[in-house]
Amino acid sequence: MDLELAKDLCICVCIHSIMGTKTISIRDEVYNILKSLKRDNESFSEVIGKLAEKRKSDLSQYFGVLKGSKVLDEIEEDYKKIRASAMQRI
Repeated sequence: MDLELAKDLCICVCIHSIMGTKTISIRDEVYNILKSLKRDNESFSEVIGKLAEKRKSDLSQYFGVLKGSKVLDEIEEDYKKIRASAMQRI
């Protein structure tokens, strides 16, 4: 092949990825909830994906929430009682 021709030759490769689809059945009330959460520019897949990601949330955001709370004191007291009861069984 002529070197000049090779310089001018342009090869274009197009790769199309076709996204797979799945059909699922949901109750009408669930559909209505998803529809209310869906923005105009979002697909239902995106809404469901966001909800699924929220379930993987980082628990560290809750660290320290009960600090200085009466609930924390009650939990600690219950823990001590349970621990003492377990020690008596041994």
